[in-house]
Amino acid sequence: MKRPVRLALLFIALTFGLQAAHAAYPERQVRIVLPYAAGGGGDVLTRLIGGALSELWKQPVITDNRPGAGATIGTDMVAKAPPDGYTLLMTASTMAISPVAYPHLPYDVLKDFAPITLVAQSPYILATNPKLPVQSVSELLALARKEPGKLNYGSPGKGTVSHLTFELLRHRTGMDAAVVAYKGSNPALIAALAGEIDFVIDTPAAVMQHVNAKKLRALAVMSAKRAESVPELPSMSEAGVKDVDVVVWFGLLAPAGTPAEIVRKIQADAATVLSSAEVASRLRQNGLEVVTSQPEEFAGYLRGEVDKWTDVVKKAGIKFD
Repeated sequence: MKRPVRLALLFIALTFGLQAAHAAYPERQVRIVLPYAAGGGGDVLTRLIGGALSELWKQPVITDNRPGAGATIGTDMVAKAPPDGYTLLMTASTMAISPVAYPHLPYDVLKDFAPITLVAQSPYILATNPKLPVQSVSELLALARKEPGKLNYGSPGKGTVSHLTFELLRHRTGMDAAVVAYKGSNPALIAALAGEIDFVIDTPAAVMQHVNAKKLRALAVMSAKRAESVPELPSMSEAGVKDVDVVVWFGLLAPAGTPAEIVRKIQADAATVLSSAEVASRLRQNGLEVVTSQPEEFAGYLRGEVDKWTDVVKKAGIKFD
């Protein structure tokens, strides 16, 4: 047999062998690293999806909580993991803020990962203490113009998605309000309930129980469209505020270099389990809405999120320690 023919046959054999190996994925346990503590919405989401994928794949899918350093510890683990599809990352909106919040990250958010799919999102709600004499976003902005610097926004921490969402709102509207920083969303929420601050920006899971009890007043969601979980609330666009479109999102990624066939299989199978009525119902109970995407769409979305928050931080003049 001539050498060129042997090389061609070898190439074909290797190609089909790799395809067969990828088609068989997964052949062993898959680990989904969650760079946040157990017990939160992301933890519930990851374990729910992991359990459904485990049933579909007939292989164990475990959640590995690796919190710390602003979610960078667990994220770095996945960036440096073998690109074989057996170590995945479930991340959230904070991933898009980390490049500007942590300029010396040990990984590149846009280069060291292979985006697979968005999996869920939750709206942010602008909610006020009910004693504040406003019933809408336009009335809140009018009050801020009438009494500049008098209103107080309760921030769960510098550089959080909530804080940067307020900065985006302030930039788009010229709203003059003071930022009162707290160590987390719960202290900020308690302060809003007590009337120590005027308004917060938080998720339905955090605020709607208090809205229903008439201890807070929800004015709008901080997105361009209405949210499925709180359809009664107007969007920012409906409230007359343009170019404010923020949701809390969760997405699944793999290390860069993971074979495209494996990435697409995970995406397709994740979409299958997310289409389950049971999964969607469980997510709604935790204030989350199902949302899926193709890998290319998620990659573009992530780039847009990084650009958006980098721009917000620069225009707000926020300095991180």
